[in-house]
Amino acid sequence: MDAKATASPRRPAQRAATSALLAVAGLAISLGAFAAPADPPEWKLSGDLRGGWFASEQTARNGDETDQDAFNARLRVAIERSLGERWSVRTRVAGRFSSDQGGTHAYLRGYAPTRSGAAFGDVTLDEAYVGYQAPDNGMRLKVGRFQTAFAVPGVASKGLDRNDSPNIDVQWTDGVHLDVPVAGDWRGHVIAQYRHENGSGGVAHAPLDFADDGSRTTLFLGLENKQRVGPITQRMVSLTWMPDSVATQGLGNPVRDDYTAIDARIAAEWPLGRGGARFVTGAEVGYAFETPQYTATNIGGSGDTGGFAWQVQASVYDFAPKHHIGVAIGRADAGWLLSPDYRPNDRSAEIRYQWQFLPKTSMEARFRERTELEHPAATRARVDRDVYLRITHKF
Repeated sequence: MDAKATASPRRPAQRAATSALLAVAGLAISLGAFAAPADPPEWKLSGDLRGGWFASEQTARNGDETDQDAFNARLRVAIERSLGERWSVRTRVAGRFSSDQGGTHAYLRGYAPTRSGAAFGDVTLDEAYVGYQAPDNGMRLKVGRFQTAFAVPGVASKGLDRNDSPNIDVQWTDGVHLDVPVAGDWRGHVIAQYRHENGSGGVAHAPLDFADDGSRTTLFLGLENKQRVGPITQRMVSLTWMPDSVATQGLGNPVRDDYTAIDARIAAEWPLGRGGARFVTGAEVGYAFETPQYTATNIGGSGDTGGFAWQVQASVYDFAPKHHIGVAIGRADAGWLLSPDYRPNDRSAEIRYQWQFLPKTSMEARFRERTELEHPAATRARVDRDVYLRITHKF
């Protein structure tokens, strides 16, 4: 679904915010080009290429069946350089490609052309930031355009709120990410994200909308602990606040309310026998407080939509050397609008297999089925099934 096309005229504050973001990207590049440390400059080149065969079929609400398949790929190339002991600069070009695409489009702007990120044929910067790392694993800071990801670990790793660029998607976060020690092994995350009036670089399902002046900044607060305690390997709670961002009565109505959601996740790991196999499992739950009304959706009903979402994952790593398999099951009510991995008003189940046949190259196969939770009277639930076989190579 495309991001909302109509927008109010650009205001000076909005032009200043966009100019500031572009200035940060320019600063990152210029600092790397002109900084003169004692040692000769050293740029680090890295990236990844992921692609393969993707196929899907859908049974629509009226019973009609359609199918499609294509060869799709994503290429990302990054350059990074340290600026002294604590500072660094990094930028990355990312492109999505498909045998079905209708041309290639290169751009640098504050929003993606669709609600799920870059479209096929798009080439853009998904990273352009200045970073800071304090000594002794202290404060970390990123300013500019970067990736944010908080997901349940597993072969089919997924997240309910922030998980930029899964699979072959291209998404990004514009703003500031502060990551600081809090107490013991807990770390606090503060992310202030800029949203463009025409959309967002990250996932924002309808009827989220950023045309209102008050919706420019999304605030994310998280408390995370990845220090192992017995089998527990991860626990995290987070809050997302998106002021004046949800069109509770529909995108055609001027009313905009704050969208506030909380999320919690936990993960654990156990060894399986003496052969090196590991069992990894995790769960995540989320709840949105202010949700759109049913009249703002195309699923029928009355009153407010539900705001609950959850997922459960289980994986076995190295059931044979370098072979892994996992399952992920989850659902999201029509009022949960944040996830890049779970669509609103859907239940989802998938199985995924991975073979790491070279140190930097892996093969992965997936089968997934997604079914609507609610639908208009006199119709049937829409069902989507998809499968892929893809290769990932890192360099």
